[in-house]
Amino acid sequence: MENTAYPDSGAETKGLSISGLWQVLTGPSAFFAKLKDDPKILVPYVVFGLAMACFLFYVSEYIVELQIAAMEEQGNLPPGVNPADLAGYMKYSAIGGGTIAMLLLPLASSALALFWGNFVFGGKAKYKQILSVALYGSIAYAVGALAAIPLIIAKDAMIAPFSLAVLAGNQGFDSVLFQALSKIDVFYIWEIIVVGIGLSTIYGMPRNKGYMISVLSIGMMSVLHVVATAIGKAFS
Repeated sequence: MENTAYPDSGAETKGLSISGLWQVLTGPSAFFAKLKDDPKILVPYVVFGLAMACFLFYVSEYIVELQIAAMEEQGNLPPGVNPADLAGYMKYSAIGGGTIAMLLLPLASSALALFWGNFVFGGKAKYKQILSVALYGSIAYAVGALAAIPLIIAKDAMIAPFSLAVLAGNQGFDSVLFQALSKIDVFYIWEIIVVGIGLSTIYGMPRNKGYMISVLSIGMMSVLHVVATAIGKAFS
């Protein structure tokens, strides 16, 4: 009797966690079709976190300089405190706190996507599937952040080189206009598109609905950030 060899059902997705880091950028449709039944979390989360920590490590000194300058201008600098000593503490705080904040964003945007996709658009998906899509989509944003590092260092100023925020450089990094225009970023838009493709695949919906859910989830986080900046400026 002839033996028939059947392929391992997991063979197709073996190594998908690692290979997905570039497949999501080069062929997102095919990648998310494989990811749908075998969502990955750990690898993209770790890679995204490391990328954000690396970005903040190199740009934190520029962020801290702006924060201390704002504190001195507004008279909020504690009396008797050496700005240089304060800068050292704030730098590590910016790296640690900023990395944690960035790691929370995919969790929040995925919850919003689950709400829109499952309850508003009537789809059916698990949170783990959506979170996996969001994390792999964030790799596009991470590529942009890493690409911005040498440009920020060369400019010796905190800028958003791939966004319309370059038009508001004179307004300051912490201005509402700068923050709003920084959301119109090539890599940020790329992330939204990639996540939209992933959501349409996970939900089995037309591509335009996937894009809409992506905008309503990731885009909403950007809107909230700009609103928070505006409120902070109003009460500063």
